[in-house]
Amino acid sequence: MTTLNPIAATGFTAADSYDAHRPSYHPAAVSFLISSLGLPESPKILELASGTGKFTELLVPLFSESGKIVAVEPHDAMADVLREKKLPVEVKKGSAVDIPVEDGWADTVITAQAFHWFATTEALTSIARVLNPSGPGTLGLIWNVEDYNQSRIFECETAWESSMRDLNWQYTTDDALRFKDGLWRCVFAAGNDQPFNPVEERLFREVFWVGREGLWERLNTLSNIAIQGEKEKEELRTKFDRILDNAGDLERNDKDEFAVHSTCVIAWTALKGAEKTQE
Repeated sequence: MTTLNPIAATGFTAADSYDAHRPSYHPAAVSFLISSLGLPESPKILELASGTGKFTELLVPLFSESGKIVAVEPHDAMADVLREKKLPVEVKKGSAVDIPVEDGWADTVITAQAFHWFATTEALTSIARVLNPSGPGTLGLIWNVEDYNQSRIFECETAWESSMRDLNWQYTTDDALRFKDGLWRCVFAAGNDQPFNPVEERLFREVFWVGREGLWERLNTLSNIAIQGEKEKEELRTKFDRILDNAGDLERNDKDEFAVHSTCVIAWTALKGAEKTQE
């Protein structure tokens, strides 16, 4: 049975907006992740929680001719946007605990911007089921995390981004699991009865330039913001504008765009024992 967190089901309904305003991924980070997965020449790749295909679009030029890509997504609106792109991938409806491929099919499973939603032993057991036990049996994770969407204790690059981060947390009142709470790592902790090795991580810092309205639209693609009511959105916009209007460290370019700092987080692991088969 395909399951979907109610917050995600509601928060990602505006899939076209999500696709238009969420950024792509740092090229060096993508290359590093792919190289860390130990893939064969003609890999079978399962992209889990593929969303609108922001990361799928990067996989296609790398593997569509030499391998096979299956994209699995539980949210109908997100999957519809992906299908409209007509990429040479097979798109299937499914979730982390209901992956619609046979046992041992995939050389690797990759999840972009989503693992925190299903960071459970049950999901890892399901992911392990679809991985080839003969190797490489890898799991790759990637997130774009702007400073304003980080943990409460993260040291943001600028004071205004720290204020925007605090504002974001003010409107995070549900109990859904998100990257910024850091809890996704707990499932890999030593002693947990799950099938993967401890996760390894690498961070890639970057800066992107965006205008005020572009940043507002991007903020609205966050699930905790997207689910807010009209009154709450109006209050949030007032506070959002106040932060930008009073920012003393807002770096602008000649297009009246300003610098937003972000981290591309890469994490990877392999099935316990699978590393022995990768040579």
